[in-house]
Amino acid sequence: MSRDLGEDHKADAEYLNKPLENYAEMETIFGKDMATGKFAKDSSAPLGTEDDDTEDGAANGTGDDPSSAFEEGATSNARPNKRAKIVESEEDGLIGAFNKVGDKLAMAIMQVAKSNNELPEDLFAKVNSLSVSGFNDLQISTYYAHLVANPLTGKAFYGLPFEHQLHWLAMFVSERFPGQ
Repeated sequence: MSRDLGEDHKADAEYLNKPLENYAEMETIFGKDMATGKFAKDSSAPLGTEDDDTEDGAANGTGDDPSSAFEEGATSNARPNKRAKIVESEEDGLIGAFNKVGDKLAMAIMQVAKSNNELPEDLFAKVNSLSVSGFNDLQISTYYAHLVANPLTGKAFYGLPFEHQLHWLAMFVSERFPGQ
């Protein structure tokens, strides 16, 4: 006797033959392999639960004795019911795993964004110290604004010896203020 999958799972019919949104992105984040390890579940295990097996690895029936599942009218070929322990804390379940991954990803993004955009606190003092070489306030302010708008250039400038900083400022001024 052949049954149509739609007959057995009418509530799930809307999900049949529909692609998963953002599948490629999820595959990039989680990989394309099967789940293994602490959070691995078979298709019959409900999410948010952990299997509670006995010491010999057999699943418990409804009573304390593994044979009690058969005493209550179950047939010999029936699979004993597994007792599921509901995860009491979000830290132990699938949600906890997603939270940990999300937190690590957020920290990595913050560190990457932070490293390229932060300038030394005393950058203006360093640029302003070049005014003793004959540069006026407008030229100094314009060059500082250029460094703030281009943080990688600002970091490179900051690490240069004083003479080279003078050369960089002189090149900038000659381009921006021709004839001065």
